[in-house]
Amino acid sequence: MATAPGSVAAARNHAGYRLTCKYSVPHADIAFLLGMKEKNYLTRLRRLGIDADVNTTQRLPGLEEILARIRAELMRLTEEGRVPDKGAVDALVSLARALKTVIELERENIAPPVADTGPASVSPEELREALARIDRRIDELANLRAAEIIQRRLDGSHNNGSGQGVVLSGP
Repeated sequence: MATAPGSVAAARNHAGYRLTCKYSVPHADIAFLLGMKEKNYLTRLRRLGIDADVNTTQRLPGLEEILARIRAELMRLTEEGRVPDKGAVDALVSLARALKTVIELERENIAPPVADTGPASVSPEELREALARIDRRIDELANLRAAEIIQRRLDGSHNNGSGQGVVLSGP
């Protein structure tokens, strides 16, 4: 079954956005992997109705751990029928209220979830082309670096060998 090129591109953009949300992969890296400029990638996300500028973290790190510690402290204070002291209870109540406020503010700031379209299917031919493009780019960069090194050595030979190798100061 053939898929329309636009829907494949949209699926890839959605997949890239999900990577950014889940693993904090920068948009520039996703755009590079998709073979486009970051500006074009962000434009495509906006056309798909995705606000790429929204903070992508869904929960503060450690929120569950904080809740677990509050519960444990509350259990510790009330164990064996003891009456907890007022200061400790007030502190826990204040902490719980602050946490509740943070959660409510976080919910207001979260963008509506993007419909999960599932993993984008990539044909073996597309994968081969992408890997060939990456391989060519690696070769280009290696050749550029080799040319720089050779040029530096040639320029250094005119300066009586200065600038070559490691210079060690000895006793």
